[in-house]
Parts: sequence; C-alpha cells; structure tokens
Amino acid sequence: MHLDHSRPFSMLTIQIGSDPYVGMLYVRRIHYGILRMGDVLCTLDAEGQKVGEGKVKKIFARKGLERIEKDAAGAGEIVSVAGVKNAGMLVQMEGWGEEGPKPLPVRYQRPLTDLQYRYTSKPTLAGTSGSKLTSQLIREHIYMEAGTNVALRLPSPVSESLELCGNGVLHLGVLLEMLREGFELAVRPPKAVMIPDPDAEGRMLEPIEECTVLVRGEYAGAVVQKLTIRKGEMVSYETDEEGWVKVVMDIPARGLIGYMAGEFGNDVHGQGTINHIFKAYMPYRGAIDTGRNGALISMAAGETSGYALAPLQARGTMFVGPGEQ
Repeated sequence: MHLDHSRPFSMLTIQIGSDPYVGMLYVRRIHYGILRMGDVLCTLDAEGQKVGEGKVKKIFARKGLERIEKDAAGAGEIVSVAGVKNAGMLVQMEGWGEEGPKPLPVRYQRPLTDLQYRYTSKPTLAGTSGSKLTSQLIREHIYMEAGTNVALRLPSPVSESLELCGNGVLHLGVLLEMLREGFELAVRPPKAVMIPDPDAEGRMLEPIEECTVLVRGEYAGAVVQKLTIRKGEMVSYETDEEGWVKVVMDIPARGLIGYMAGEFGNDVHGQGTINHIFKAYMPYRGAIDTGRNGALISMAAGETSGYALAPLQARGTMFVGPGEQ
C-alpha cells in the first residue's frame, strides 16, 4: 500500500477513547499526510458536511501495551488524537489543503430495524424494576451511547418517546440489555426501516435478507411454509445423504422478527440453524399475516406463582417465571 505523506492530513475515526486530562481521544490509522501538534483540523460527516473543528492538543501512539506521546505522526500510523470537537464515530478529520477539505469515500450500512421506547407510564409498574425512571435520564444515556455506537442512529424525538435505528434486532437487543442496569423503560415492538424508492414516486423499499436454514429433512417443510407466509422467496434447496437440508430464501427483514427467537426452535425441534444477512433494498412485498391467535395478559398486578402459571403453560409461551412482579 502506498503511503502518501505529501497530501493534506486525513483520518477516519473508528474508535473513541477518553483521558481524564485531555478528554476524548479519536483513534484510527492515518490515511494521508502528516499530523503535528497544534495543527487545526476540521471534521466532516459521511455526506462531506463540516460538523466541527479544533486544534490538536495531544497525539498518542502505541508501543506494545504502552501508550507513548508523539509530536508528529505520518500516514500508516495508528494514533489517538485529542483536541478536536465533534469528531465522533465514522467522522473524518481533515487538514486544510489548497483545495479545502475533501471527504473520504465511506461505505456504511443503513439501519435496518427501529424501535421506540419511553418511560414507564403505568403507575402500578413504575419503580418496580429500576431507579432511573424519567425520560431525561434515559435519553441522556442513549445519546451518550450513540457517540460510540457506530450503527446506532437517533432520528428526531417524538414527544416523550425516542426512536432508535440499528442493524437488526440483535444490535438493539444488546443496547436494551445495557439499559437494564438501573433503568426502567417501555419498548414498542421493533419494525423494519423503509425508504422511499428514488425511481418510483410513492413506492417504498424495504430491507431484504438472505436467509440460510440448515435443518433435518423431516422439518424442512414446516420452516419453508412459515418463511413463505412471511413473504420469503425460495432461492435454492439442497439435500445431502445424511438427511440434512440447506434452504436459502430471500425474505423481508420484518418477516424474521419474532420468528427466530423461539418459533424456529420449536419447528425444527432443536435440530437446525438459521442465519441471515442483509442483501438489498427491494419494493415492499405487502402485509404479513403471521396468524397470531392472541396473547395472555394478567388480570391484576402482583407476584406470579407457580400454581397459577402451571395450567397456563399449555395456552402460550411464558416470559415470566414464579416469584416475579
């Protein structure tokens, strides 16, 4: 790889650290040029718009596990830079050349799934699972997390609720697990993020996933039927001599929400795996009828008991156990 030291400094941040004395540190390998102490840098977002600037206060590099301070660093070196404002994740730091700052080509995946959350508004539930209850505390924590979480997007807030956009249910689920440390909030079911079709006015595009299922042959029919109901389209169907079947289907991302968590495991009796990866945005395939028969809802607030839960297990899937509020 050619390392060009003659061009103006350019670096795309992919990691953020902190120091109690110099503040935020932005980490990445230098693409072009030379960085020196006192240089004035501007920061550009993914669209090439200027979002901030600042003077370089510290330059740190690594020598083994030890962090060393440097007066200058060149293309190819991995450094931590302090003193620049609004750098953030996937934000480019650029030096001033004769033609002004130029953005680097940045490729990143659009968010595929979004969900809304808000504070717990039910007086019978508020304060039972956490101590940080207000929307302001939850909002501050989310905005702090968004500063280092590359794939997390925060559209404009809607009243007391806040919308989170991320790359799939797993990504947002990990974020919610982190919020369980003292926070209490209500969450709306996730949904797929759709975008307008630039070639057809009024038509929407939705994310399509390439779903690969490896399952025993006797259970393949049930899985294919469920995925077809969820607007999946068959791509390939392969069998082997040992009785295993590999099925590849293109299915909307919203079609996999709610199926992978538990329903798939029941369909294959624990003898199968399912994997999916984003493929492309395609025209909206219509409403999905998952055939949900209903839900079990408690008739009163209180502590659950094993005696009461035992006869209800045959009627649906439980997500609470004995002794829970």
